[in-house]
Amino acid sequence: MAYDGEITFHSCEEYPNNPAKRTRTQTEYGEQARRYAQWYVYRERGYDTVPSTENPDRILAALLALTRLSSEAFAASFGDLERQLRSHYDGSKVELPFADADPDGAIVYRQDLYLEPDPLEFDPPVLEQFRAHFDGPLDSSLFTQAGDLTDDDLDALEFDLEAVSGLGYLYNDGRGSQQTIPTDQPLERAPDARIELLAFDPEEVDSFQHYLVSHLAYQIRDRFLLMGLTPPAAFQAQGWGTYDGFQAQTFCDLYEEYWSPEATITSWDPS
Repeated sequence: MAYDGEITFHSCEEYPNNPAKRTRTQTEYGEQARRYAQWYVYRERGYDTVPSTENPDRILAALLALTRLSSEAFAASFGDLERQLRSHYDGSKVELPFADADPDGAIVYRQDLYLEPDPLEFDPPVLEQFRAHFDGPLDSSLFTQAGDLTDDDLDALEFDLEAVSGLGYLYNDGRGSQQTIPTDQPLERAPDARIELLAFDPEEVDSFQHYLVSHLAYQIRDRFLLMGLTPPAAFQAQGWGTYDGFQAQTFCDLYEEYWSPEATITSWDPS
């Protein structure tokens, strides 16, 4: 066949051409390569190729924005989410916009975040500026440490939460299918980050605001792992991050259970 400049197909002797015949690990290597290619083109060529809510620069900007919120502003934006999570544990009726959920399945609550200014307009990128000041793991005082970024050295990294969406849902319908219920978006553009939580009792944490800040840090960890990269040292911490990360860490041998605070982690290298 004469080459006409178009990629018609590609193959590899080590991997079956039929995706159904590949192992979970083989499939995940392919997914890691795809995600890393998106990240490389974004960082090295300046194109916005990473899905918006999966971009570590955007997620870090959202983390920083949440540290700046007053208690009142935080409650106005995330009070509905906190009340919905609490309803699973306080004896009140759990209100859901669907009736076909698997009673034994997980329900993932989602809420989209919109920031100003645009995190992608920063040079150096948001994450690189952050790493210049924090070269070690962020500990349990993450909220305070991130909040310290409002000093004179990092005034340029001040982000505001412009808008939040209502609640969206991801769940299994009891017939083996995963269903997504999106929410109406408050702005006519893609969100910068997405809160993504399984139901838990907010009474078990000292501060729901601190919990969400840490949750976004764990998302950054997951996004690097899912690219086949070791996360920056500041984000090598255990806790609930993304649902994609949870699925991969549960069912693929490339990963350990980084989502679990109780797991013993032996390596941060997912390759």
